[in-house]
This record gives sequence, structure tokens and C-alpha cells, in this order.
Amino acid sequence: MERLTIDDMKEIQLELMDELDRVCREQGITYFLAYGSLLGAVRHGGFIPWDDDMDVVMLRADYERLIAGFDEWKSSDRFSLAWYRDGKSIYSFVKLVDTTTRVLENFVDKKTSTGVWVDIFPLEDLKPGDRRPYRKNALLSLVRGFIVADPSVGSSAFVKLVKRIVCPFARRLDALKYARAIDENARDANRGERSDVVADIVGTENKIVEFPRSLFDPVEMPFEDRVFLAPAGYERFLELQYGDWRAIPGDDDREIHTFEAYRL
Repeated sequence: MERLTIDDMKEIQLELMDELDRVCREQGITYFLAYGSLLGAVRHGGFIPWDDDMDVVMLRADYERLIAGFDEWKSSDRFSLAWYRDGKSIYSFVKLVDTTTRVLENFVDKKTSTGVWVDIFPLEDLKPGDRRPYRKNALLSLVRGFIVADPSVGSSAFVKLVKRIVCPFARRLDALKYARAIDENARDANRGERSDVVADIVGTENKIVEFPRSLFDPVEMPFEDRVFLAPAGYERFLELQYGDWRAIPGDDDREIHTFEAYRL
């Protein structure tokens, strides 16, 4: 297998986004750049220089439509959706993956690997101020994290020790069952009708952020040498998510993902 560089991964992610953008525009599905990808687009004109991740969100109804129709709409078998429902991923949200690649996440057991991906998170219409779904999600995510964690990797000796003690017991549980429970918790929290606030429950784990639904009118946003869709209220989105998002973090405060990626 050929080891991929960060630049290789970013180019593949752009190709994944090209496919997602094409499918969504042709099928009337709306997606939005989000999190680090939106921050990178607004502040850097593309990827955050030290980041190698790609995130989008879409409202739950569009999310379910994409899942139901993607195999019919995709341009080739190079592209696939991976998540717990088909056993291709231990995550509770969908990843659009390049099946000609493989990524090993250094903090996760290597048996759970997928291809280079774009994360797709559903936004739920919520009752404003209802914290119960978040509390349940935090507990479920903690358990699932121990099930799939690599005990040899940790931010400190104490974290590694906790993993070595807890992970052998957690491995007796079913990671897919907990991924399903996280998704079901989010869907149960969805009011099923238009709300004034929306939130990403499955992708948050511990952070509670409710976004005004009014932010989510789509606008075109330059990203590297492409143009993708972003929420019209992108500045407010970033403020709610990150606070002072215009400030460039110092080296010690930069969130850096640790991946090994290969071309098959």
C-alpha cells in the first residue's frame, strides 16, 4: 500500500466533496460546510493549514434522503457511505468514503478503519433548551469510545492507565449497538417539525451548541479552488461554536488529528 501525505488526503477529500456537491445539487439536497471546514473556508479560504478533516452538516430530512438514494446516485463504486447501519463504521453518523483508500485513526482500534472520508452530521429540530438528549448522548458516546479505543494511545499516562483498565471490559460490549443508540437518541429528540433551533447531537459528545435555524440558508463559499455550500449565517455559526474564531491559535492550542492513510 502507498502511504498518503496530508496533501494527498486533502485532494481526495476535495474529490469526495465534488461528488457530494454534485449529488446534492442534482437531487435537491442541501448540505453546509461546518466546523473546521467552515472555519477554514472563512478564515483561510480552504483547509485550515494544520487540519486534515472535512465536515458538513445537513438537516435530518435531507440526511436520510442522501442515505436512502446515494447508491443509486453515485458516479462510481469509488464512493460509498459508511456508518453503523451497514456495519462499515463504528460511528453514529455517516461518512462519505473513498473505497480505494484506508485510514488508520491512531486513537481507535485499527480494526475499525475506513477510507479517506468526509464527515456528514445530521441537524435535529429541537425543543429549545432541552438538555436531556445531550446528557444521554454524552454517556453513550463515552461508553462507545472505550469500546473502540486503542488502550496504548492517550494524552497522558493517567489516560492510558484508565484505558488499560476500562477497555478490556468495554470490549465485551457491541460498538455498533451504542452507535445505533446515539443515533436513535438524536432522532428521538427531533420534533419532526420545523423548530427555531437545530443542533448536531450525534457529533457533539459533550459540547452543547444550539443554532438558530435562520442561519441555514445556503450560500456559495470558495474553498481552495472549488465552491461549496455554507450557511448564510456563517459568522454567527462560528461564533456560537468557537467564540473568537478570528484569532489564530498558538501551536499548543491547535487541534491536530492523527491519521495514517494509504492507497490500496
